[in-house]
This record gives sequence, C-alpha cells and structure tokens, in this order.
Amino acid sequence: MSKQVNWNGLLKILEIKHLDAQGNTLWEQHNVLNVLHLDGEEFLLRAAFQGGPINTYIPENYYLGLDNRTSIAVADTMDDLAGEPSGSGYTRQAISSDGDFSLNFESTHFVATSPIVAFQATTGSWGPVNNLFLTDKSDNTGYLIATAVLSTTIQVSAGNSVTARIGLQLRNCDST
Repeated sequence: MSKQVNWNGLLKILEIKHLDAQGNTLWEQHNVLNVLHLDGEEFLLRAAFQGGPINTYIPENYYLGLDNRTSIAVADTMDDLAGEPSGSGYTRQAISSDGDFSLNFESTHFVATSPIVAFQATTGSWGPVNNLFLTDKSDNTGYLIATAVLSTTIQVSAGNSVTARIGLQLRNCDST
C-alpha cells in the first residue's frame, strides 16, 4: 500500500549538475521538489478543461530557466523573476511539447520526463542563480508554472555549464 508524502507541486528536478569546462562535476543535486505557482495551476486547468478538441493552451515548447529570487511564493508570476542571467550564452532551454517528454508509468503513478538540457556560459560568466523555473514562453509574457530551489547558489564561469532533467507528475508517492 502506498503512503502519500508531502507534495510540493508538479515539477521535480530529477538531476541538476554544475560542470566545469572539462565536464567535471562541481556540484549536483537530485530529486528537488518545487512550488507549483498559482499561474501554473491556472495554466494546467485551462489546458485540461478549457482547451476543447483543438487545444490552444498547450505551447509548442516549455522552457526551463534559472533565476536568483531569494524567496519563492505560490503567488509569484513572471514579473517576480529576479536575477535571471542575460548574455554570455545564457538562454532559457526549450523542451518541445510534441515528443521531447517521455511518459512512463513508474510503480504507482505516471511521470513525464524531459531530456537533459544544458545552460552553457560561453564568453563570460553569469549568476548567481538559486532556482530553476518552468514556463510556457521564452519571454516574460507566459505563465510561471513551477520553481525549484537549489541547495546551493551557482555562479557559472565561461566554459562551465548547468545541465538539468525534470520529471512532472500529479502526485509524488514513495513505495512504502
């Protein structure tokens, strides 16, 4: 019998790593839970129950981004992002809604798993960053769906990268 554990939202960072220019791991973290923002809840309910047979709410891509908010609130929106890097190779990473996620049944629930995405610092550095967020737009006009807080602040130097893979599910149960 499954026991329900505290659930923090939709997105879980399955793995995130900060790598140096040679590919050596400087820091990593696994199974980071998140906050599902009110914007994210609205987005999901609109997509599921107001889209009709030709759904206009599901975007071509979802985007992962990094920012440096010092506190995360359920009511945060894209306007609340703080310290998202700019320049030096940083860009939000697109994940296509049409085939990039794999959907698997894992013991007691379904999980949509993203491919590994990479944020690469090219000519300069960026940071600090404390959070990974999920949105439906490459700019700040979309919904802030979810945010996961990292266990350490990351400062990324030229040649370094941050890689991440996320899992999305509607419940987070353990196996006991």
